[in-house]
Amino acid sequence: MKSSSLLLLASCCSAPAAYADSISLPIWKEKAEALGYELPKPIGFNLSYMSMEQGINVDSIALNDLQTGSKLLNKLLASNFLGFDIEAEPGRQKTEVVTLRADVWLFPFLNVYGLVGKIKGYSETDINAYVTIGGKRVNANKPIPGSFKLDLDGYTTGGGIVLAGGYENVFALVDASYTQSTLTVIDGSIDAIVISPRVGYDFNHTGVPLRVWAGAMYQDVEQELSGSISDIIPGIGGTFEVTQHLSTTWNPIMGAQYKINDDWYLLGEAGFGDRESVFVSIDRRF
Repeated sequence: MKSSSLLLLASCCSAPAAYADSISLPIWKEKAEALGYELPKPIGFNLSYMSMEQGINVDSIALNDLQTGSKLLNKLLASNFLGFDIEAEPGRQKTEVVTLRADVWLFPFLNVYGLVGKIKGYSETDINAYVTIGGKRVNANKPIPGSFKLDLDGYTTGGGIVLAGGYENVFALVDASYTQSTLTVIDGSIDAIVISPRVGYDFNHTGVPLRVWAGAMYQDVEQELSGSISDIIPGIGGTFEVTQHLSTTWNPIMGAQYKINDDWYLLGEAGFGDRESVFVSIDRRF
C-alpha cells in the first residue's frame, strides 16, 4: 500500500463523522483509495501554540497633537517652530499565539480551513529622538536614547488552504493563509500572508507512525499601529502612528508529525534563522 501523501497540517473544529460519510468527503475519495493511497479522516479540530521571535524594521513614526507642560512650548509646537524628529533602529518582535483551527479535506489534494486565536507579544526597537527648532535640528550629535516598545495583545482570525500530493512515501505540500490580528492594548491591526512549502518523508510503511519534513516559511506582514507619545518620550502628550515590516520574509523550517491513532495526531515544527519559532499542536479528526 502506498503511504498517505496528505499531511494533516490543517486541522479543524469537529463535525460528526456520519456527516462526512454522507457526502463522501473528500470528493474523489474512492478513486484515490483505489490507487492505493491511505487518506486521513476528512474533518477534525486542531488546538495549537506558537512562539515566534523575528526582526522588524520601522518605516515611519509620525507624531501628532504634541503637547507639553508649558504653554509657551505648546504655542511653538502649534506653530511648527518647535518639533521632534524620531529615528528608529532595527528591532525585534516576539509573539505567542494560541489558535483553534477548523478544516475539511474537500479533495484528496485540497484542504481548506478557518481559524480563531489569541495573540500576545510585543515589538521593541531603540529610538533616537531629536529636538528641532525652526526646522533645524539642535544638538544633532546628542540624541535622546530610548526604547520604543509596543504591546501586541489581541485576537486573530483568518483562513487558508493546503495543497498536498506525493508519490509513495515522499510527499509535498503548500500551506497558504491570510490572518488579521486586531489589537486591544494599542490601536491598529496586523495583516499577515503566510506561505509555507514543505517536502517530507512518511515512515508509516516501516511500522513507525511518523512523518518528517523540511521547508520554508514566507511572511508578508503589514503593521500599522498607533498610541500615546508618552510611550516614546516621557512628558510629551499626543499620539503616534507607526508603520513597520518584518526584516526577513523567508526562513527555513523543520517538523514532524506523530500519529497516535487514526483519530489523534501530535505535530511539532521549528523555524530557524532571523525568524525563530516553535509550533506544537494536537489534532482530532473525524
